[in-house]
Parts: sequence; structure tokens; C-alpha cells
Amino acid sequence: MSDPQRRSVRVRRAPKVGVFLLIGAVLGALIAIVAVNVTPPDATVPKIQAIGFLILLLAPVGALVVGVFALVLDRIAERRARTVEVELIESGRRAPDDVRPEDAVAGQEPPAADRPVDPAPSADDPR
Repeated sequence: MSDPQRRSVRVRRAPKVGVFLLIGAVLGALIAIVAVNVTPPDATVPKIQAIGFLILLLAPVGALVVGVFALVLDRIAERRARTVEVELIESGRRAPDDVRPEDAVAGQEPPAADRPVDPAPSADDPR
């Protein structure tokens, strides 16, 4: 692989752990609501207080359980990863975060190709 334009990279699918954590927390909250509604009422504790207490307990537990499941899926995806060879394609434009300090000149407008285009004037616009 002497060509600098070609590289081999690993490609794999990975679960979004944050989404899994949110789903687990919501499932824990739903289980708390169902648990309070199917059990007989207690005269000493209001129903909304019992729901809130159980949500505080079960939402983190649900997030933890589903988060561990996401990590297991991530390990499985890592084992199924494959290596492919890619070729670098040079384009005429650079990414916005690729601007070097020596390229920026104070008070100077960016080139027309990099300047944002104004949207079409609306009916309210007095132009």
C-alpha cells in the first residue's frame, strides 16, 4: 500500500448508545406507571407520589439494562467488522473546520463561492 491516496479502513455498524439509554429510561417509567396502576391503592401514599418514586427507581434501572444490551450489540458489531480499501478523492472545497489561521484576514469578505446565499425575498420584505 505505497499509494498515499489509498487506505484500508474498518467498517462496522454501531448502535447509538444514547438512544438505547433513552428507550430504557422510558420503558422503566412505563413499567413504574403500570405497576402503580395494577396494584391495590394505599391510603397512606398518594398515587402520583408512588408513580414518581417508582419512576425515580425504575427509569435508571431500565436505562442500565438496555445500555448493557447496547454494549453487547456493539461488541457483536465489532466482531463482524470488515476491512475495506478506500481511495481519497480531493475536492476543490475544504470543510469549514479546515480553515487555517493564515487563510483568515480580518475584515475581508470570504470568496463568493463560500459566502452564504440570501434566501428569496418574502412578500413582507421591502426590497
